[in-house]
Amino acid sequence: MSEGSITGRMAEWVKQSRYEDLPRRVVEEAKNQILSVVAAVHAGHFSDVGRIVTRTVKEWSSGKEATMIPSGERTSLYNALFANTALSMALDYDDYLFAGHTGHSAVLVTLGLAEKIGFSGKEFLLAQTLANEIEGRVGASVLLGPLNGQMWSALHVIGGAVIAAKVMDLDTSQIQSAMGIALLQPSHPLATAFFGSDAKALLASMNAPLGVQAAEMAANGMRGSADIIESPHGFAQGFAQQPLLGAYDGYGKVWLTDTLCYKVYPGCAYIDTTIDCVLNLVRTHSIDAKKVRAVHVNAGPLTAGMEALAAPYLKGPDSLAVTLNFTVGYNVAAALMDKELTARQFNRERIRDAATWDLAGRVQLTLDDAIGQRMRERSPLKTVVQDGQERFELRLADLDLAGFKMSFGARVRIEMEDGRNFEVEQDVPYGGAGRPFDERRKSVEDKFRRETRYTLRKEKMERAIDIILHLEQANSAQLRELVRLCCSERS
Repeated sequence: MSEGSITGRMAEWVKQSRYEDLPRRVVEEAKNQILSVVAAVHAGHFSDVGRIVTRTVKEWSSGKEATMIPSGERTSLYNALFANTALSMALDYDDYLFAGHTGHSAVLVTLGLAEKIGFSGKEFLLAQTLANEIEGRVGASVLLGPLNGQMWSALHVIGGAVIAAKVMDLDTSQIQSAMGIALLQPSHPLATAFFGSDAKALLASMNAPLGVQAAEMAANGMRGSADIIESPHGFAQGFAQQPLLGAYDGYGKVWLTDTLCYKVYPGCAYIDTTIDCVLNLVRTHSIDAKKVRAVHVNAGPLTAGMEALAAPYLKGPDSLAVTLNFTVGYNVAAALMDKELTARQFNRERIRDAATWDLAGRVQLTLDDAIGQRMRERSPLKTVVQDGQERFELRLADLDLAGFKMSFGARVRIEMEDGRNFEVEQDVPYGGAGRPFDERRKSVEDKFRRETRYTLRKEKMERAIDIILHLEQANSAQLRELVRLCCSERS
């Protein structure tokens, strides 16, 4: 084992970490993440893409090691991981942290392995958290590259490897090899498929199961590259113009899990505060969408940038839900008209509504420099001058993320036909890091109840929530019970 390499240090930390090393606040965030991800799986099950995935994976069926949620179909571990991670991504309803959308693998790979091989709730929370921490650091190290957010799909292959290696009790050398094998050929998604096709739902599916297989290969003696990340021909150089290797530090001291954010609406995180503002105004002033003249949205560079990237794939009433998840106009219009933004606003019949598109055409998005500046000031990424040139720097070990605020600010002004104007501004989205913990806990419990009500009886729903909120007390039998509780009555 190369102890001085990045994967060597990560492997040593993963091997030595115990549940008792996790701060209580980190454990509670992990529970929130489980609630949020399982809710996203249930919501995705009823989407057009979700139905395709479920139908297809059923045709692959082999073995009965793990369960497809929420259908209850028993299949192989790899097939279950493929199906469940696809459903959790189908509506862009996932959680995220600095820097990555880690929950698809951190939660669902751990859940699948708990069902197959059996381990305690404490072991679950530890493996889940380690995956969050490693995946977030890998994402942060390539922040200055061509990919971002869910397009960092390679995070799920190394996350899957970390989880499997930990619960299989591999030694340090084997853990390092598992990570090296996992990053042998990291995926590089293409924008045309990401913004313009249903296949975007498969980003985690095509990676997370391979991470588990990488750990199994390492367990049987295969050796992976020790310098797979920092080598001049390795991952960091291949995925970033300026690799930020300061991300690979602060293990056990700086917890990226502190930065977890939970979406309360389907769609890109960069539009969340915009929708918060819209629904706030609608509910406060009883706004009639039919009498709205225009909607003025001011937002930061991430919102404006994502809007520009998705624009070429918009096809009006024939747009795909995956494209609409990234566009301000449709989401604002649908939220104004329906007084909500849920999975129901992304079915094909709803998308084709002409009145919604008429209103969407009256939504104006403007880049706001002040909002952008506030976001930059709160970012862990800093600008430094080196040899007379500005460069970016990330020194994770020097940060305190316990009070981190996920600043995706927005200001919305609704202009009515009678001349009245209603305006509100918000900095941190509901469910986002930086808002009160109790508020965020309530938001994920509400999300879980809202999205499982079509498949679960109330008793099963509440029992599942209770197990998750007391997961550190659960044994292997109760974790398997949790999987059954998350499946429909027909299973």
